[in-house]
Amino acid sequence: QIEYDQAQDILKATGDVRISRQGNLFYGPALSLQVDSFQGKFTQAQYELARGGGHGAASEVEFIDSRRAIIRNATYTTCSRRPGPGWLPEWILKASSFQINEEDNAIEAKNLQLRFHDVPILAAPSLTFPLDNNRNSGFLAPLIGIDSVSGVEVASPYYWNIAPHRDATLTSTVMSKRGVALDSEFRYLEPDHQGQTRFNVMPNDR
Repeated sequence: QIEYDQAQDILKATGDVRISRQGNLFYGPALSLQVDSFQGKFTQAQYELARGGGHGAASEVEFIDSRRAIIRNATYTTCSRRPGPGWLPEWILKASSFQINEEDNAIEAKNLQLRFHDVPILAAPSLTFPLDNNRNSGFLAPLIGIDSVSGVEVASPYYWNIAPHRDATLTSTVMSKRGVALDSEFRYLEPDHQGQTRFNVMPNDR
């Protein structure tokens, strides 16, 4: 059923509602939408994103405008869905919210957990990743370890997407027994050759 209030430009739909927006598909039991501004909410929705093939489910999808949306209490994965009620993706992100921004080609996740074969392997308060398969510059997940040589070790890598055929990773590391270190890796790829350069400095290795 669809009800449309022409004076307020508000559309309300119930019962297996499906809406397609620039190739993205959202579907669920109920939708309320201001048509001209494309502002509204979808309850208990599932979604499929055209860029990158991401999909998942959420308690609510809020459309901010035609290019932005907030997906709350949601899951996200790019694993292909297989038939059957017991299907689980190999990896899945769970978050309190995903903010989709098609203008910036980005998804910002809040209070997230990454699960692999339903085993949690990473948690973070915030994470940003691209909608498609393009690389983005930014901080990677921190690395934490402990051993008898370095002691407690905490590393913070930063990925720099220089060009489609060039990139670099800069990592700063603090070790309780050896001080600080800076590691860098530069890679390039050409049609007929490729290369890699690494540089490491430890100014006060104890």
